[in-house]
Amino acid sequence: MRLEGRDFHVTPLEEEPALASALGRTGRLWVKNETGNVTGSHKGRHLMGTLLYVEALRKLKGDGAKRVLAIYSCGNAALGAAAVARAGGYELHAFVPDNVDPVVAAMLEERGTVMEKIPRSDTGAGDPCYLAFQKALNQNGWLPFACAGNDNWSNIEGGATMGWEMVMQLLERSEKIDSVVIQVGGGALARSIAQAFEEALQLGFVHVLPRIHVCQPAGGFPFVRAYLLALAEIARRSGYSFDLCYDHNAEPETELQKLAAFTRTQSAQVRQMAAFVAGSFDSPAVQSAIDLMARQRDRFMWPWDGAAPHSLAHGILDDLTYDWYDLLRAVLHSGGRAEILAENTIRDAYEMAQSRTEIPVCPTGASGLAGLMQLTDSGVIDRGETVGLFFTGFDRSKVE
Repeated sequence: MRLEGRDFHVTPLEEEPALASALGRTGRLWVKNETGNVTGSHKGRHLMGTLLYVEALRKLKGDGAKRVLAIYSCGNAALGAAAVARAGGYELHAFVPDNVDPVVAAMLEERGTVMEKIPRSDTGAGDPCYLAFQKALNQNGWLPFACAGNDNWSNIEGGATMGWEMVMQLLERSEKIDSVVIQVGGGALARSIAQAFEEALQLGFVHVLPRIHVCQPAGGFPFVRAYLLALAEIARRSGYSFDLCYDHNAEPETELQKLAAFTRTQSAQVRQMAAFVAGSFDSPAVQSAIDLMARQRDRFMWPWDGAAPHSLAHGILDDLTYDWYDLLRAVLHSGGRAEILAENTIRDAYEMAQSRTEIPVCPTGASGLAGLMQLTDSGVIDRGETVGLFFTGFDRSKVE
């Protein structure tokens, strides 16, 4: 990408023994570094897949004019879209929060993106940027250019290239991983990586599917909520004890606090159910529950209705995990866990990533490390396991 001064290329996968040692781990720790990517994050990789698809359709239809593109984002996705759209000669409108980082705003303006600043609304209604984005698509006939599979399936194909790179890089070294831990906001990254590993298993490039673990901040965790509600439904259908009761008609913040407390006090039940689901994934009880989730999605995934979300890892505070269903299937199938991250763990992980590696990663981009820390401390991930992480965003706060 001449205008960006860098191209898309295979990103490095490096073993990080100093980081592993600091965590008290004996197993190998592999980190895929996306901070040197176009605009400093993995997002452009997703959106390049979408641009290729849009261009292919335009050529097949014989369309001369290029339609206006639109995205909703709080930062890195908009920047990735801006770079890719500019390279393709497309006009882009980005629906961003009204308190968007001034550095990000300047970078968007530099790339010719039209910013539509949207104020934050009350929780429970959904992301106002996403709602404004959908309205613009319907009223103006613009094309979605979002980093989520529900609006652009092709961006999952673009993102899966990172997972496939990890598969092939490990294969070249005759290495394998037992678990991968991925930070989740809208879910496109984790869904893409999970898809790549599942495809690699089907094609024989790997012989065992690694456990796909995901994590979200305590400030907003709609996917973890869906994961636990899914386990509860499967437990009910299978006759297992699972003492989670979520009242959809009760005060949301109280129910969310109860859910978070359940993960701390009943971790043995969660572990038991996760193992049962992975071992019985094709059973009628599990498959009927998964079918129910597809038919009655609002019972498992709905807009964040707790307090206004806040976190150091603000880039993954999506009101909805848009790619939740396919990702949830992958997590359940692999025997992975969905973890609520304590804010102090996110901060510790960021500081450790900065001090123990040479990767200039931001707090959001390092939050998969926070997930590894908590899952290791709770015994879900053994200290001797080989684990893979994705450091996904460049730390702009360090640039003067």
